[in-house]
Amino acid sequence: MMGSFPSIGIVDFLDILLVAILVYWVFLLLRGTRAVQILLGLFLVSGMYLLSRKIGMVTFQWVVGNFLGGIIVILVIIFQGEIRRGLAKIGQARLFGRTTLGEGSDFLEELARTAYRLSDARIGTIFLLERDTGLSEYLEHGKKIDAVFSYELLVALLSPASPVHDGAIVIREERIAAAGIILPIPAETSWTRSMGTRHRAAWGVAVETDAVAVVVSERTGNVTVFYDRKVQPVENMGELLETLRDRFRK
Repeated sequence: MMGSFPSIGIVDFLDILLVAILVYWVFLLLRGTRAVQILLGLFLVSGMYLLSRKIGMVTFQWVVGNFLGGIIVILVIIFQGEIRRGLAKIGQARLFGRTTLGEGSDFLEELARTAYRLSDARIGTIFLLERDTGLSEYLEHGKKIDAVFSYELLVALLSPASPVHDGAIVIREERIAAAGIILPIPAETSWTRSMGTRHRAAWGVAVETDAVAVVVSERTGNVTVFYDRKVQPVENMGELLETLRDRFRK
């Protein structure tokens, strides 16, 4: 007599679907970070523990077993940055779209034009365009300004004689919110090994927040956009403008 298969209801299907989405989301969150290597290390230790139990390695089993006994606390400590970033992204969800820059805003065109004027003059900088995640914690490491965005003001701020020339600039609701912001440099990974200091700093912000970072290289004049763990070099003003409009499309 053939055995009967358990029936799967809608609740069971939703349960499996939510777990699958959660696992996929976690892998996306960890992709390109050191957390992936740490997670592989934990899997390796767990495998060695199971092997030690099978072949009777008492001492190793006791040591590793006690270590794995507090695995929840260990995971929270190791992945605190990723957990914080993940919870922040969950909190970013909005029912009625973003309230910052609009895709058709003339400001985005002005920003793209300014970036390439700075590029032609070989004036390096980082523009941080705030979106849903606030950048207030970064503003504390610079000089708050709250001024109308203009190329002339930026040249003055980025002049070597300016005390705030060597830092990032935060753009909030089409205004210069702060300048001279010293950004933390993330640890080197396979993604950032070939980047310079300014680009690594922008990458770190794009990983921790949903901000869009526009980097103008002082050495080469190249313009690069960082967002959502992505790096996108742009060749001209039109391509930069299109990229910005895509990111701020409601």
